[in-house]
Amino acid sequence: MKIIESLTPGIRKYSKIFLCTFILVHVLMISKTNAQTISTSGNITVGAGAVVNSNFDMSLQGGGTLKVMGTLILKNNLVNQKTAPDSLRSGTIELSGTTSQTVSGPNVFANLKIDNAAGVSLTGYRDNQVYGVLTLTNGLLTLGNRNLLLGSAAIIAGTPTATNMVVATDSGELRKAFSTPTNFTYPVGNKTGTEKYYSPVTLSFTSGTFATGNYVGVNLVDAKYSNDSITGNYLTRYWTLSQSGITGFNCNATFKYLPADVTGAEGSIYCTKVNPSPWVAYNIANTGTHELTANGISSFSTFSGTGGGMDISLTAFLEGPYNAGAMNTTLNAGGLIPLSQPYNTVPWNYAGPESVTSIPAGVVDWVLIELRQAGAPANATSATILKKRAAFIKSDGTIVDKDGISPIRFYNTALTTNLYPVVRHRNHLAIMANNSVIKAATGNYVYSYSSSIDQIYGTGKKQLGGLWGMIAGDGDRDNTIQNSDFILWSNNFGSDGLYSSDYDLDGTVQNSDFIKWSSNFGLDNSVP
Repeated sequence: MKIIESLTPGIRKYSKIFLCTFILVHVLMISKTNAQTISTSGNITVGAGAVVNSNFDMSLQGGGTLKVMGTLILKNNLVNQKTAPDSLRSGTIELSGTTSQTVSGPNVFANLKIDNAAGVSLTGYRDNQVYGVLTLTNGLLTLGNRNLLLGSAAIIAGTPTATNMVVATDSGELRKAFSTPTNFTYPVGNKTGTEKYYSPVTLSFTSGTFATGNYVGVNLVDAKYSNDSITGNYLTRYWTLSQSGITGFNCNATFKYLPADVTGAEGSIYCTKVNPSPWVAYNIANTGTHELTANGISSFSTFSGTGGGMDISLTAFLEGPYNAGAMNTTLNAGGLIPLSQPYNTVPWNYAGPESVTSIPAGVVDWVLIELRQAGAPANATSATILKKRAAFIKSDGTIVDKDGISPIRFYNTALTTNLYPVVRHRNHLAIMANNSVIKAATGNYVYSYSSSIDQIYGTGKKQLGGLWGMIAGDGDRDNTIQNSDFILWSNNFGSDGLYSSDYDLDGTVQNSDFIKWSSNFGLDNSVP
């Protein structure tokens, strides 16, 4: 080496390359097992600017070292039998054999290049790391049950596709460390038989605290998520995201799927966090780009595409139109029910987009549902409202979605404690569940306010024959039936149409409405 250092710079460079090449060739020549074994005292160095090819297995044992400052092109396997992370220095190791190759051991690559159409697999008992550039030129990098960690400064080079990507379908994860809120696309996919499917995940952090050693890991499964309640419209693909060392974060995620993954109607599929329960549904699928998007994530778990989020099946009765176990649908028959939800004014100020082109059969009127969560009903105040939705109440008391049939579906709803729904109507006192609403075997959250006196919290309930229902007469919507509600009735007496003082919902303000008001004068409700 002293002789080389004494040469001119140009000659010195090529002499170093020659020496490195000579060392490798010499190792190959003395090998009897078609492998280059670097044992306890062994050392192979590929200098900066040097490009060295190896046609046999490269095996690291004990204290042996492989120092790659230039480029080492391996045509066979890399076997690292060490137990601690082993830095292979600042250069590039390229795997470009013509048959499948394996990489094992605790390798810490500066730069790793995959250029083997037959593929490269991670094996062994230790994970691998890349802190510089992972170049995906050609072929699949299959993780198996090993993880590949990309450092916080690591980037992906090349143009990942179904023929050059990371296959992360077993227990192994493609992990990425972050130092600041930033974007990163995980170039992952799967191989089934001879078919290859590219379905990357993009994370965009908008905030968060990133501790030393942090990461977000991604793997995926090309199948329906294992849950019997996923029916109708869904994807036969799901992604699992794990994280360590990241706190207080907000993140937007995009999941790319394939048209072949769609079961049912793609336009009815929502990005859904399917584990843990309860599900959280985010945005509807982008059918043009075949992507799912979840904005505002503050925890990671398993994501897929499903028909939606939380389904609520409620039953309640309005005193005004109640008649012998059912409710009249006179407003519907007279065409007086508006096509858009009417709760966008004071005092509700609900700006939801619920509207229909026609009112379904059997509908009595619109109602407004609030989902509140708390440890006990007394604590379920307006501050605990998770979501609101306008829905239809039908003559049999069922409260349904806009199609007039389905349970009310709430999206992007993360329930963390007891659920106490509130039902509001434009001229009846509001009611709230007195008991926590739980999920039934059907997967829906089911509750009836009418079956007993104990189903409605506090006051604001009235016995209607053998049922319990909501009290009519609150025309000014202040939660108390008083003189102001009589004044509304008096001012509109004799009028036909949709009036808040039409307490029996028959389309006319008349004496029957006064009777409802007078029988309930002085009553109020207990909704917190």
